[in-house]
Amino acid sequence: MKKIIVLAVIAVLAACSPTTTNENVSELAAKRDSLQKEQSNIEKQLNEINLQIASLDTTINPNDLKIIKKITMQKNKIVSIEKKIKTLENKKTAKDQKTLLPVAVKEMQDEQFDHYIIAYGEVEAKEYARISPEIGGLIEKIHVKKGQSVTKNQLLVSLNTSAIDKQIKGVKSGLEFATKTFEKQDNLWKQGIGSEIDYLTAKNTKETLESQHESLKAQKRMAQIRAPFNGIADKIYPKEGEMASPSFPVVEFVNLDNLVIKTDVSETYINKIKKGQIVELSFSSLPNFIVKKPIVEVSKVINSASRTFEIEIHLNNPGEKIKPYMVSSIRINDFSSDKAFIVPSLAIRKDITGNYVYVVNQKDGKNIVGKIYITTGLSYNENTMISKGLDTGDKVVVKGYHLVSSGLPVNVVE
Repeated sequence: MKKIIVLAVIAVLAACSPTTTNENVSELAAKRDSLQKEQSNIEKQLNEINLQIASLDTTINPNDLKIIKKITMQKNKIVSIEKKIKTLENKKTAKDQKTLLPVAVKEMQDEQFDHYIIAYGEVEAKEYARISPEIGGLIEKIHVKKGQSVTKNQLLVSLNTSAIDKQIKGVKSGLEFATKTFEKQDNLWKQGIGSEIDYLTAKNTKETLESQHESLKAQKRMAQIRAPFNGIADKIYPKEGEMASPSFPVVEFVNLDNLVIKTDVSETYINKIKKGQIVELSFSSLPNFIVKKPIVEVSKVINSASRTFEIEIHLNNPGEKIKPYMVSSIRINDFSSDKAFIVPSLAIRKDITGNYVYVVNQKDGKNIVGKIYITTGLSYNENTMISKGLDTGDKVVVKGYHLVSSGLPVNVVE
């Protein structure tokens, strides 16, 4: 009977025992208090059951039974005292735990680490022009409005050509007469009639007038400003009736469909950046808008003054969200690893020996701070990769590192 009761007690304690190591300190302390209370109650019940067994046992004489009753009473008192002692010990432990310096740790496991080169470039339009007339003149007609989309060779601005038109009319009339005269002289010359000088004079007069006519038509064409490519008339500077001059632009013309970004990168990365490499483009004025494009050109020459080389990225512009002269942040991935130990850069300390981090180790049931010297790798976005010194499972102090020292007991918190 006694063995059965003991086994039952063991089974109860086993059922109440912790089954996971992922619980925090407060959860474990609560479980401990519950088990200790259960243990005290079970010990008292065992003492009472033993007394009942002795009372029912006819082989025990009355004097021994009295002694057993006194022993049971004393055992119950001891259980009560032990319960109070454990309660006081738990309170002291909790108080001691609270007075320990709190720190947060990060357990080292393999993680993904990506390093990026950051550069900044200004957006340019591949097709951009500030168009001026080839000749001066009075603006007779502006055929487009500001912001209007136009196609290549579409007429934008016309200058007054009345003087040229009159010259063309006069030359054309003279050309018609010179052509008829030449045709007659040509027929006579072929028949062996007339002099060579008359033939050559007629031919020269005709060709001279043809040349003048073509020249005047070219001047008239120069008085017409046409779109050099498909795009938008972004700005129109003068008004109708004002004078236009080759020295001043009349229309600012741009194609927003095809843009280019150029940026200078330190020569340190000359072997890490290749043509065709995909980069990530973002714009401060366009939050959450990210574009991935390949590098189309990598300069073969280092700028001797800045010690940089130029890269070029082309991008189309659906919806025309991106505008010329916007500043783009360019992220170029030059290193990646999926098995890296990563710690916050600020958690890395330094002394005359080198770089080190603080770690927390278990010793005699306490969390004790240790010091490990490390070799650092690349850093990015306030994190640093550790290349040597740490092992899987090491718990690196990532909060409170500026207050601890080697050998100090601490309270590890979430």
